[in-house]
Amino acid sequence: MIRVRIAPSPTGLFHIGTARTALYNYLFAKHNKGVFVYRVEDTDKERSTKAYEDNITSGMFKMGLAPDEGIGLDEKGKFGPYRQSERTEIYKKYLKELVENDKAYYCFCTKERLDKMREEQTAKKLAPRYDGTCADLDPKESAKRVAAGEKAVIRIRVPKSEDVVFEDLIRGKTTVNSRELDDFVIAKSLEEPLYNFTVVIDDHTMEISHVIRGEDHISNTPKQILIYRAFGWSVPEFAHLPLILNEDKSKLSKRKNKVSVDDYLAEGYLPEALLNFLALVGWSSPDGKETLSLDDMIKNFTLDRVHKGGAVFDLKKLEWVNGEYIKKMIADDIDAFYKRVKPLVEGKLPATEEKMIKRMIQDPDFSGRFKRLSEIPEALMPFFQPIPDYANELIMLPKFNITPEVLKNVLTKAKEALESVDWGKGDSSKAPMLSEKMTGMVAELGLKNGQVLWPIRVALSGLEKSPNFSTLMVYLGKEESLKRLDFALSKIK
Repeated sequence: MIRVRIAPSPTGLFHIGTARTALYNYLFAKHNKGVFVYRVEDTDKERSTKAYEDNITSGMFKMGLAPDEGIGLDEKGKFGPYRQSERTEIYKKYLKELVENDKAYYCFCTKERLDKMREEQTAKKLAPRYDGTCADLDPKESAKRVAAGEKAVIRIRVPKSEDVVFEDLIRGKTTVNSRELDDFVIAKSLEEPLYNFTVVIDDHTMEISHVIRGEDHISNTPKQILIYRAFGWSVPEFAHLPLILNEDKSKLSKRKNKVSVDDYLAEGYLPEALLNFLALVGWSSPDGKETLSLDDMIKNFTLDRVHKGGAVFDLKKLEWVNGEYIKKMIADDIDAFYKRVKPLVEGKLPATEEKMIKRMIQDPDFSGRFKRLSEIPEALMPFFQPIPDYANELIMLPKFNITPEVLKNVLTKAKEALESVDWGKGDSSKAPMLSEKMTGMVAELGLKNGQVLWPIRVALSGLEKSPNFSTLMVYLGKEESLKRLDFALSKIK
């Protein structure tokens, strides 16, 4: 059976890169009717915290990536526990096995000696590597020294010249000769195993069939394969994903982009849209579609369509994808959509206007503009609050060459035109007629579109960016629209 895993270190918030890796593992498992395991690598005692673990766990579930097994579920099943900090005795057992079978040995070299050795090797332009000083020590004597309290790390015996070959399911065949490696450290002590050792023990004992992870782990793979060989175990299949990059092709970092999943959810990106976007950051659907449901992704996901090169985190594309999801959700079920938005609008929009707010959200002039849920209260607030006092420079934008005389004439004519029309607040059927009234003034006054329509829109909204003037009129209503035109006229000096 296919079994895959996601194994983050709880040393930070749920990262976008971790979410993408989790998603690809999830999709691969579901596509192949396999099992998706979630475990935690928390052996870094100084940086790992329960708060970070909880954040990653809640993030996985929020994003719809619920594991089939592991953290958050039955953690004492056949393959548990799922936290490395709770698996010390398991690691200890296998470390002892390697040492007793002379597949690994105790190394008593001090840091000072190792530093000096590396300095000398570097000076001779040699690759720094352990020189094997402790490799031939008598195992029984070494065991006595350790039992007496002498400090020692544990190194694995690496074959002198043996090809380590693995067929990466994304990158193809990779070969590394063992002479390029030294007898690397697998544990600081029996109680302190290191990453390359623990990950092998975990993957083997949890019967992981495929290891799907970031390409930054490629250099670890030959070492891990050597540990599998030392035990005589079968080796899982490997697939190394392209790293997520900033738009300048540098590695994704919080200096240039938000990297926490929570940050994006708080800004109003939908979990479904974020998943859809992350799927496309390094993979492409066979039919070329860019809006995909989770079922679509499961159906179409295969590792042969994962890109080898770095995948760029394109924020504009994320906004587009999110906007498409928002439009569809609004069209499918406005009540269900409003439940998603309600926590964001509470305290910003009047609760008594829920019916009108829903009508406005459904208006194509609004629904087509929203890229994030957080934009909805921002876009609608001008309709439910007094108009902000804007600077005259905004309404008399220089590029349109709007003089005070032109502005006064435009606003006066607009007011006269609107006074002759009756419409109810929220009656969008009157939008075409109101639009025709305003656009008709352009030719009548012998002006350009911007000289007429820009000041009307600013007068109604008080903002540089807002819906078009007819939408503003519809949802402000006649009385408020005329009141705002009067206010604009009063500002003209």
